[in-house]
Formats: sequence, C-alpha cells, structure tokens
Amino acid sequence: MSDRTRKVESQLKEIVGEEVTILSDPRIHGLVTVTGVRVSPDLATATVFYSVLSEEDLEGAREGLQSAAGRIQGSVGRQTRLKRTPRLRFEPDPVVENVDRIETALKDIRETGEDDHTHDR
Repeated sequence: MSDRTRKVESQLKEIVGEEVTILSDPRIHGLVTVTGVRVSPDLATATVFYSVLSEEDLEGAREGLQSAAGRIQGSVGRQTRLKRTPRLRFEPDPVVENVDRIETALKDIRETGEDDHTHDR
C-alpha cells in the first residue's frame, strides 16, 4: 500500500467519522463508530467499516448509512483534493464481529467450566 493510499484512507476515516456524528438520523446518531476505511488502488471506491453499540442496531445503522451515503460523499468531495471522490460503501467491521464471537465463546467456556466444578464438590 502506498503512502498516498494510507493518507487518503486516514483522511476519509476522519471526514466520514465527523459526518456520521452530526447526522440527525436516529438509526445512526450516537450508535455508529467509523473504525476504518480501505480504498481501492485506483481510489475509485472506499469501503467504510463501522461498529455499532449492539447487534440490534446493526440493520438500522446499515440502512441509515446507505441513506446518508450521498451527503457524506459530497462532504468528502468538498474536503479533499482528489480529482474524483471515491464511491463510499459501508460495511460492519468484521474485526468487531470476530471479537464479539470470541468473547461469547470464551464466556460459554467459562460458564461450562464453572458448571463442571460445582459437580466436583
């Protein structure tokens, strides 16, 4: 990955993150955190990764972000010096989902272990 690509990703993460915080859509407001951005090598598209407070908020956040994509993209275009504004795609951050899955598995293991120890007494 080039320095330019990293710089664009960092800039987009900051801009999109700020825009998300000022959106008034209740499906998004206060629930969504931008966790990262990956741009394509040609800078034509940018995938914005986000996390939500709870699993129940995920679908509403997805809908709200898609609804606001044009406005957010317009803001990115005004605040960057790119010839072409990357087309934004929003996806839940897979790292956050994996962490949740791991935490649930560890909790299940701990609870199973505690149940086994109560029978030993």
